[in-house]
Amino acid sequence: MKRIAGLREIADQFDLFLIEQYGVLHDGVAAYPRTIDGLAKIAACGRKIIILTNSGKCAAANRADLHALGFAGSCLSGIVSSGDVALQCVKSGVLGPPFATGAAVCVIGDPDDRYAFSSDDFELVDQPQDAAFLVFAGSDIPRVSLRAYQDVLASPARAHVPAICINPDIATIRHGEIVPAAGAIARLYEDLGGAVEYIGKPHLLIFAHAIASAELQPGARLVMGDSPHHDVAGARPMGLSTLQVQSENYRHLPKCRLLRLCDRSDGVPDFVIPAFAW
Repeated sequence: MKRIAGLREIADQFDLFLIEQYGVLHDGVAAYPRTIDGLAKIAACGRKIIILTNSGKCAAANRADLHALGFAGSCLSGIVSSGDVALQCVKSGVLGPPFATGAAVCVIGDPDDRYAFSSDDFELVDQPQDAAFLVFAGSDIPRVSLRAYQDVLASPARAHVPAICINPDIATIRHGEIVPAAGAIARLYEDLGGAVEYIGKPHLLIFAHAIASAELQPGARLVMGDSPHHDVAGARPMGLSTLQVQSENYRHLPKCRLLRLCDRSDGVPDFVIPAFAW
């Protein structure tokens, strides 16, 4: 694990940058310092940039969110979200029945958000027990507690209603606080006896999809993220180089403690950087 001060030290080694947004580029409310300029400088070097995100929203919605935070779309070659990849898997039949278009679906998440599965492709139902399958897309915590989710999900779990988690993140940053995310609710459902399919980091399918979408000849790719488990450990089986950004979760950890944490997650990165900077 090599500590670097800025991306300029390694940018010429890679032709494709696969970058997480939450915790790396912004906190959901504002862009982190130097991130907008840093992306522009990567693009100016002729490198492709793809945002690779565990977001239950579609790519277009993520692009709109990034634009609202000041990120110029011209710097980005594309956005690959776990929500979009999951939707494509369902439409193509990769997951098999009952994950199919036209099915009755209950989308679990923030009611103020529109997710990839919140569409006319499905019959959207409000009650989980009425669904052919559940979609864990986001979290409404802290407005809804984990205990409340447990109470709501107990019945469909007993009825063996299958589920798909389209955002495997266990935690997210909301208003400066770390709160449980969709992945934590999906794990709760498994604890209740429900079966869950996962699409998104650290699972390999999203990495393969992102690389294919870049339409590049085989070359050196760098995955940049803030999670040893989701970003680094997920990228390693694909043979991808990794860089961990020490986000708010890990910023104050000394190198020895960070290394132990990464090792426990099987996610020791090739590089580590204190914050996104050119």
